[in-house]
Amino acid sequence: LNWIYVWSVTAFVIFLIYLMVGRYGSIRLGRNNSKPEYSFFSWISMLFAAGMGIGLMYFSVAEPIQHFSNDVFAAGSQVQRAKNAQMYTFFHWGVHAWAIYGMVGLSLAYFSYRYRLPLSLRSCFYPLLKDKIKGKWGNAIDVFALCSTFFGITTTLGFGVVQINSGLRTLNILPESSFMYQALIVAVLVSLAVISAVSGLDKGVKLLSSVNIIAVIILLAFVLILGPSIYIIGSLTDGIGNYINNFFSLTFNTHVYEENTKPWFYDWTILYWAWWISWSPYVGIFIARISKGRTIREFVAAVLIIPTLFNFVWMTVFGNSAIWFDMNIANGALSSLAGDPDALMFRFLEYLPFSTVASILTIVIIIIFFVTSADSGMFVMNSIA
Repeated sequence: LNWIYVWSVTAFVIFLIYLMVGRYGSIRLGRNNSKPEYSFFSWISMLFAAGMGIGLMYFSVAEPIQHFSNDVFAAGSQVQRAKNAQMYTFFHWGVHAWAIYGMVGLSLAYFSYRYRLPLSLRSCFYPLLKDKIKGKWGNAIDVFALCSTFFGITTTLGFGVVQINSGLRTLNILPESSFMYQALIVAVLVSLAVISAVSGLDKGVKLLSSVNIIAVIILLAFVLILGPSIYIIGSLTDGIGNYINNFFSLTFNTHVYEENTKPWFYDWTILYWAWWISWSPYVGIFIARISKGRTIREFVAAVLIIPTLFNFVWMTVFGNSAIWFDMNIANGALSSLAGDPDALMFRFLEYLPFSTVASILTIVIIIIFFVTSADSGMFVMNSIA
C-alpha cells in the first residue's frame, strides 16, 4: 500500500498550496475580526517544538550519515552520495512532512473556530457526517486519533530517551545505555512534563518553547562557525537547488522500477510518511489550538515554509558537517557508526572544539524538547478524551 502514502501526501501538498495562493487564503480562522492570541515568535516556537523537536536532534546527523554510507547509494562517487544523503533528508523533513500536519491542523482550526465545533478530530468530518459526529461515528474517529497520538508520541519520545542516555554515557555521567537507566530518565522527564502541563499552555509550553528555540539557535551557530563554514553554506545553497530540481520526481517516485532501492524506500520514506501521519492528530490539534485568529494564507505559509527552511538549514549544518568530517578528517569513522544512531550526534561533536559543552547543551535541548512534546501531548490527549 506504499502508493497510498505517496498519493495522499502529494494531494496534501497540492491542496495546501492551492489554498495559500487562491481566493480562500484571506479567510480567518475565527471570527472575521479576531486577532491572533500569540506573537509571531511564540507561535512559530510552539509550532516548531511540537512538530519535530526530538526527531531533528536524533536524525540531524544520523540520517545523512546512514544515507551516505548505505549500500543503495554505494555505486556513486563520494560527492554524489553526499548530495543524495542531503536531498533525501530534505525530502523527508521538508514540505511533505509539514503538509501532513498542516492539512489536519487547518481542518481542525477551520471547523472549530468558524463552525464552533469541538477542537477534536471528529470535527474535520462535519461536511461528510453532519450531526453524526456527535455519536458513534465521532467517538470512533476520536478513539482512532487518541491511539494514533499515543503511539506517535511514544515513538518520538523513545528516540529522545535513548539519545539522552547515549549522551550521558558519552559524558561519563552514566556507565552504560540500558533499559534501567532509560526507564529512570523517562520517570524524571515525564514528572517535569506533568509539572509543565499543570502550569498551563500559556506558561509551561510557551516558556519552554521560547527558551528552546534560543538554545537551538546557539547550538546551530556553534556548529556553523566552528565547523566547515564555507562548505556548509555552499552545500546548503546547492542542496536547496537540488531539492527544488528533483521535487516532482521525489514526490511521485514509488521506486517500482528499482528493486534494489525498494527496501530502503519502505524503511525510510514510507516509514516517515506513516510516522508523520500518526503524529498528525496530535500536532494538528496543537497547531490549531495556537493558531486562532490567523488567516488560512498565513497559516499555510508559516506551517509549510518556515519550519521547512529551518529544517534545511539544521540538517545541512549538522548532517553535511558530519559527512565532511567523515570524508576529510575521520576517515570513515562516523560512517562506521551508522548502526549506532543514538551516539552519532555526540561522536560528531567530538570533532569540534568545546565538545563537552556542546554535548551538555545538546542534552539540555533534547530534554526540553521531550518535556514540550510530552506536555503538549498530554494537552492534546486530554482534549480528545
